[in-house]
Amino acid sequence: MKKEENLKAAILIAIIIAVVSITPIASASDWEQFQKNNINSGYTADSAPVSDPELAWSNHTSGTGMGGIDITPIVADGAVYVIDYQGILWSFDATTGIENWNTDLTEGSGTFELSTPAYNDGIVYAALSSGSEGEGAGRVCAVYASNGTIRECEYYGLDTFQLNTPITYADGKIYLGNSKYGTKDISTYYCIDAGDVTDLIWSRTAPHVTGYYWAGAAIVGDYIIYGDDTAIVTCLYKDNGTFVDHINVSEVCGVTPVEEIRSSIVWDESTDRIYFTGKKPSPVSGHAYAVSFNAATGDLGDTCDWVRDIGYSTSTPVVYNGRVYVCIGGMYGDSGVRCLNEADGTIRYSINKGASQASPAVSVADGHVYIYFTTNVNNGSAYCIEDTGSALVEMWEWNPPEPDNQFILQGMAIADGYVYFGTDYGRVYALKEGQEQFDIPIYNGLNLIGIPLYQDDQTLNAVFGNNPVNLDKVRRFVPGEGYKTATYWSDNWVGTVSEVEPIEPEVGYEYERKGANYMLTVLGTRCTGTISTPIYNGMNLVGYVSFTEADLSTFGNNPVDMDKVRRFVSGEGYKTATYWSGNWVGTV
Repeated sequence: MKKEENLKAAILIAIIIAVVSITPIASASDWEQFQKNNINSGYTADSAPVSDPELAWSNHTSGTGMGGIDITPIVADGAVYVIDYQGILWSFDATTGIENWNTDLTEGSGTFELSTPAYNDGIVYAALSSGSEGEGAGRVCAVYASNGTIRECEYYGLDTFQLNTPITYADGKIYLGNSKYGTKDISTYYCIDAGDVTDLIWSRTAPHVTGYYWAGAAIVGDYIIYGDDTAIVTCLYKDNGTFVDHINVSEVCGVTPVEEIRSSIVWDESTDRIYFTGKKPSPVSGHAYAVSFNAATGDLGDTCDWVRDIGYSTSTPVVYNGRVYVCIGGMYGDSGVRCLNEADGTIRYSINKGASQASPAVSVADGHVYIYFTTNVNNGSAYCIEDTGSALVEMWEWNPPEPDNQFILQGMAIADGYVYFGTDYGRVYALKEGQEQFDIPIYNGLNLIGIPLYQDDQTLNAVFGNNPVNLDKVRRFVPGEGYKTATYWSDNWVGTVSEVEPIEPEVGYEYERKGANYMLTVLGTRCTGTISTPIYNGMNLVGYVSFTEADLSTFGNNPVDMDKVRRFVSGEGYKTATYWSGNWVGTV
């Protein structure tokens, strides 16, 4: 963006000046694996869009329907990484969306990928379920983040077993589990050397028929903790896989029928508890669980500290400041987002925006708690809600544009002021804080025109392109000469204005908000209804022309105390009005 010194390159179309300030963004903090880290905390002090999100960029991978992208993106060192349904790992610039590279990690045709990758020290670790022609064993790959080159890959597990859990990275090792396609079987959890993924450090096959489906691990001190499809949570020594403890939450917590744990395990050090959810498709049921865990000994509690009926859920909860946030719903029913009391699991309040299988991503910037999630419904959307302390309040909904009207299975990642997510259509989206808008009415059906203020070709045809209609006018004030005018008629501009030339910045109307560090906008549009001009970070500014007389009521209920309007009157200089306590006071 150009600095304020460059404002003198300003352009006036009729009377128009717009002013912008940059939205401050918190310092960068990466989202390097599922739910941010190896304890799946799911919250960050990074900011994210909270009022009026705009699309920063989108990019298409593959897929146009069932499949597409069914993992949560990860963000590291200025890049976003996703795996599409064909087993292709993609890297995009986190700010611009420009593709860095893509690498096919399968040796056949991919079908459906559910394992969220992990990043550490320049390497992306990915697990694939397609194997060979979609029928082989799962495959684990290490890929150089700088260029997409595969460092090495290795197959793990039996044929038709899928690697569907997120990869958890910790202390030079990666952890993940598998599940037999279509049914339960004897499933296995793996610990693999991150320095060489062909080196299996240990594996543990469950002593019972079960599956590890989305059931990611938490790494707490010397221990790894994970759940399974038979409601059993297991704790092992993370370095050698030796069994430490387990708890069957169906038996000891009195939950029947047995629910499948399809969430990752969340560890919260402040409460010495782990948290997770379970679900059953028929009859439909779902609960949130809290179980004590001794981080020094690896011992799990003998029973649940609490268990709460919340509805069908595969969501990994987020625990923050005495609250537990969890999404509800899926193809078998139920919907919404719940906020529970951490102490006892009682439901404080809920909001229903449709079925969501996302794990919430939470931003706790600036003393607020914002929860981000997606909905797994036809034509699904991304949402931001705020926990105000008394309710969950919707801040915004953002729906992907056509033709992307697909489901959104997984949730969002937060990093450096952006949120990222993918859809079944195969698109990756990045949203950032948008521009607050003033809506300024058009009087008597006449046009308002906002134009680009910086461009090489400043002729009227280049500036307005195909937008003008007959009798549109451009007025330019020239100091010492007065107004120059051109009128559009039959594809030509006729009059004394041939191009948009620099003018003195004090000419025209200027709408100022106190304390702004402003500059001129780059883009604008000709409208036939209302014109919305940007205000960044609650500041500045409005440029407009009405072609008829107007007064300060134009600004409606938008002004705040100490807003100013300045108007330059030829031969007289500035006239100023200041807004205070519901009134404009001054000479404008």
